[in-house]
Amino acid sequence: MYKFLVLFILLLPLLGSSQEKLNFHKTDSISYQYYLNGEWEKLIDLTKEAFRQNIDSKYMRQRAGYAYFMSGDYTAAGIQLKKAYAFDVTDEFTREYLYYAAVNTGGENTRLYAQNLPVAVLTKLGIKPFNPLGMIDIEYNTKINQVNNRSNQIYYRFGISTDLGFRLSLYQAYAYYDQIISGGLTRQPEYLALLKWSISPDWHVRAAYHRLFTSSANVSYPGNIGYFALSSQVNRFNFEVNTSVLKTSLATTQQTGLQATAFLPGRSNLYFTGSLVGIYENSSFRTIYSQTVGLKCAKNLWAEGNITFGNLKNYSTYSTLYVYNSIDPSVFRTGLSLVYYIGKHLSFIGNFTFDQQEILNSNNNKYYYQYSYSGGLKWRL
Repeated sequence: MYKFLVLFILLLPLLGSSQEKLNFHKTDSISYQYYLNGEWEKLIDLTKEAFRQNIDSKYMRQRAGYAYFMSGDYTAAGIQLKKAYAFDVTDEFTREYLYYAAVNTGGENTRLYAQNLPVAVLTKLGIKPFNPLGMIDIEYNTKINQVNNRSNQIYYRFGISTDLGFRLSLYQAYAYYDQIISGGLTRQPEYLALLKWSISPDWHVRAAYHRLFTSSANVSYPGNIGYFALSSQVNRFNFEVNTSVLKTSLATTQQTGLQATAFLPGRSNLYFTGSLVGIYENSSFRTIYSQTVGLKCAKNLWAEGNITFGNLKNYSTYSTLYVYNSIDPSVFRTGLSLVYYIGKHLSFIGNFTFDQQEILNSNNNKYYYQYSYSGGLKWRL
C-alpha cells in the first residue's frame, strides 16, 4: 500500500505538467491559422487554454469572439469581443462584431454598439441616429373559458418604437381589452409610454407611464402606473431591480421585483430567468415567483416556456406592457412562446398560456381554467 502511495506522489508532477505549456508567439501563430482555415472548435479550445495560462492579446480575443460567433454561441462571442474592445476601442472589426453579437442575443445594448460602427457599415445596414419608426408591432389575443357568466376575453395591441439617438428610445402602444361579466361589459383601452436609456453597454434604465381607461357596466375606474427599472449585465448574467405603483379609485398597488438571467454556454443559447416580486396592496403583502427558460431551437426559431406562482391580482410584467387587473385574478400560470424570424426585419410571435382563475368573492375558493392564444408580428424598420 505504501509503495503505491509513494509512486503516486512521485507521478504527481508529471500529471500536473501533462498540459502543454504555451507561449505567446506560438499560440498567436496557430490561432491565426485556425482563424484563416475556419477551424472554429480548435480555435476556441486553443484560446481557452491560452487565456487560462494568461496568454492574451487583442487579436486572440477577436479570433475567439469570431469563432464563437461562427459557431452560434453569440453570448460567448460578445464576452470575448468586449475584452478585445478593452484592448483597443478604435478597432473597427471589434466594433462591428460586437454589434452583430448583440443583435443575435437581443441585447439592450444593440443600439449603443451601433453608434461605434464604421460609416460604411451604418449606411449598408440603414442605421440612423434618429428614426421615428424604428419598430412596429401588433398583437391579438383571445382567452377562452367555460364559465357561464364570463365571456371569452379579447385583447389587441399596436405599438411603435422611436429611436431618439443611439442611447435612447421611446416605445408607445395602444391596447384594448374587453369581457362580458354577468351581462355587463368590462372594457379597458390602454396607453403605454416606455423610455429606454443605455447608460453604458452594461447598464440600462427603463421608465414607463401606463394609463388604464377601465370601465365596467358604464362606471369608470381609471388607473395610472408609474414604473422604473435598473438592469446590469455581467458576462453571462443579467440582473434587474424594478418597482412600480398602480393607483386606481379602488386601491393603490405597490410592486417591487428582482430578476436574474443566466445564459449557458453553447450554440443553443439556452437561458434561465427567475423573477421574485413583492406586492403590497390594501395593507397586505404577497409574493409572486416566475421562472422562464428559453433556447434557440433552429436557425430562425426560438422557444420560451414559463411558469408563475402566486396571486396575480393587479400584477404587471414586461415593463408594465401587460397589466393583470381582470376581475378574477390568476393564481397559477404556465405557457409556451415561439418566435420565428422571417428574414432580418420581420418576426412572428405565437403564444399559448394556461391560467387557473379564482372567481371574485368566492367563499369556497372556486376556480376555473382559462386558455389563452395569441399571435403577433414585429417589424424592425
